[in-house]
Amino acid sequence: MKLIALIVILMIAVLSVVTTITPGSNSYKKPNPVAEIGKEIAKPLAQVEQIGPELTRALDGAGVKLPSITGPKKDKTKDTGHTLQDFTGSVFSNMDLPRTNFASSVLSGAQFNDALMDGASLEGASGETVNFKGARMAKSNLNAAMFSNSDFSGAELREAKARAGVFDGSKFVDSDFSFASFAGANVSNADFRAGYGAGASFVGAKAQGAIFDGGDLTGVRFVNASLEKATFSAANLKAADFTGAKLHGADLSGAVNVTTEQLANACASSDTKLPEGVTAPRC
Repeated sequence: MKLIALIVILMIAVLSVVTTITPGSNSYKKPNPVAEIGKEIAKPLAQVEQIGPELTRALDGAGVKLPSITGPKKDKTKDTGHTLQDFTGSVFSNMDLPRTNFASSVLSGAQFNDALMDGASLEGASGETVNFKGARMAKSNLNAAMFSNSDFSGAELREAKARAGVFDGSKFVDSDFSFASFAGANVSNADFRAGYGAGASFVGAKAQGAIFDGGDLTGVRFVNASLEKATFSAANLKAADFTGAKLHGADLSGAVNVTTEQLANACASSDTKLPEGVTAPRC
């Protein structure tokens, strides 16, 4: 209200100045009717500063509250620099999503099958039964992601980072996780059958009951990994590193290219199954 009054006064003042100046004369003194009107209007408007506070006090005394005008609500997530999105049940199948940022998003039941997601960030994202079947996720960031009981079958996860992630009960059947890092991740009861994982890292991973049957695990690092009751039937374990790995109840009896030297610093038990002629210390 005050702003409108000031604008009106300013407009009248401008008109007053314009109409008081006559071309060719610097001393024209004839009264200007517009200016006179402006003066009269300005008098009551000048009382706005006094009327406003008095009116407010009167309304407050009567218990009347004037509505306030507010701007759009602030998105608190922007203050922290994080984007929190809920994509529960969303469908991204066959979409091109390279380097897309899904960090910290909720993705339960979302569909990413056959999507192009190379370099995408899913760091800290979470959701169960998420479908990543056949998705291209090379060099994607899955660090600290929580995707229990999700499906990565046939997905390309080459050089993906999944450190400290949670993938228990998930499927990686026939996937390419070569040179990917699952260091410190929970992949217990996950299914890696027929997967290509050359050079991958499972250092310190929880992989109890995981299935690696028929996979190519050449040069994989299982250092200090928990592999209790994990199975490696027909898996290629050439140059795999089991230093400090817990193999209690694990079944390596059908594995190929595994040697006593590779298991010399592992920890086996009486129910650990090894290929004929291969031994491992019990502890």
